[in-house]
Amino acid sequence: MEADHRETADLYHGVIVRRDGFRVILCRDGIQWILQKRMAPVRGRAAPRWRALGYFTTRAALVRLWHAKTGSACEELDALPERIKRGTQA
Repeated sequence: MEADHRETADLYHGVIVRRDGFRVILCRDGIQWILQKRMAPVRGRAAPRWRALGYFTTRAALVRLWHAKTGSACEELDALPERIKRGTQA
């Protein structure tokens, strides 16, 4: 399967981490990280969608909400830079 450019797509190409129904992606413009939760497929659609829970430019804020929503730490997020810079790759 090919990667998808839509941020809500299950196969979005900018996924940083995906775990237990949550994921963090780099937005398509490379200016923020987005914490998303996987939603059940909508009737008539085969693939599940992802709903944004928050948009972040700092690692600290992203990690805080990740922990609040998942109850767990995440090494992949701890490895991100302190602040996102335009065009940053995961």
